[in-house]
Amino acid sequence: MIIAGCNPAIADAFAAKGPFWLHETPPVNQAVDGFAVRPATMPADDAARWQRIAPSAVETQDTPRFATDDWPFLYLVDRMVPDLSLRSMLIIGLLGLGMVWLFLPKAGRGRIRFDTRMFFLGAAFMLLETKAIVQLALLFGSTWFVNSMVFFVALTLVLLANLFVLKGPRVKPVWLYAGLLVLLAAAIATPFEVFLGGGVFMRYVVPCALALSPMFFAGVIFAQSFRESADPDMAFGSNIAGSVLGGIAESLSTLLGFQLLLLVAVAFYLLSAWRPKPAA
Repeated sequence: MIIAGCNPAIADAFAAKGPFWLHETPPVNQAVDGFAVRPATMPADDAARWQRIAPSAVETQDTPRFATDDWPFLYLVDRMVPDLSLRSMLIIGLLGLGMVWLFLPKAGRGRIRFDTRMFFLGAAFMLLETKAIVQLALLFGSTWFVNSMVFFVALTLVLLANLFVLKGPRVKPVWLYAGLLVLLAAAIATPFEVFLGGGVFMRYVVPCALALSPMFFAGVIFAQSFRESADPDMAFGSNIAGSVLGGIAESLSTLLGFQLLLLVAVAFYLLSAWRPKPAA
């Protein structure tokens, strides 16, 4: 039995009364005070039926890092990427490269025009989705309804971004990237704890806006880049390949935490802006 938390009444009761005794037959416990039971005064057969409950300390060779909402990894001693995760990342990466090479038309293997912008956009967007799901699950519960709402809003924002590109004026990429990076910087700088109190605005509106609004700017950048691509099939394939990289990069959350995982997304977006044209 694990009692988590800092309830002083529990600690005070154990300190004042000693161990608590629990009978192996549950109905018996309803009629007795476990602190008042004295198995030492009972016959051996009866005493064996009582189980002792008392505070205990867990001794470890290294001081473990306590799990938090941002770093909820109970099975890790400290911030790290476990060897199992590293091997999985390597295997998935090699399998992805192997599948691309296996199914690529032989006639096109020597003249691939890899779209680096679309590749890094796909990687970064995957991390945005991950952060949004984790943050809103912590606030509203990790349920199928919350997850489905995150995906619904994400797809809606992508649709709105496409409509904006189709119907609205063309916006220079530098302004789109500026808006995206400002929102990501705000999400990184805002501690999660500020959303745990307050009214409807701070409890619901602000965290949802910080988690989901960057997807609109990312969607506009994607749609605009895709429309201007000279090789749409390679652009879309590069984006899908980038999402695989983003999925692999999610394992870095055990090292950075989910809040700083957005720094990896920022790096991917900067890389997509650094190489705006497909590489020959």
